[in-house]
Amino acid sequence: MRRAEELAAVLADVYGISADVHELASGRAILSVHYGLPAYTDGEKFWWTGPEPGDSGSPVLSSALTLPVAAEQLAGHHAILRGRDAAGLLGGEPSPPADVVMAEHVIPR
Repeated sequence: MRRAEELAAVLADVYGISADVHELASGRAILSVHYGLPAYTDGEKFWWTGPEPGDSGSPVLSSALTLPVAAEQLAGHHAILRGRDAAGLLGGEPSPPADVVMAEHVIPR
């Protein structure tokens, strides 16, 4: 749990990324770095599934042995997912929030 909290602190202090830390029944810990980006630690190493598929189209497992490397890689993956949030969640180009509210709540279907 201590290593997970240390990683969360580095993500916050260096990259401005807030991550929730939770202890698992196995004794391992999980960090919720972003929706779709959980990272795990057993106290010695860190691992997670990257947001981009590999050449075969399968998910790619990423890992790191040190806090700085884990934080840097996770920050990069976080940036990829944030970019998708901005462009992908609304089906392409981001719409102004008022347009979304109008489309969902005011305009009858």
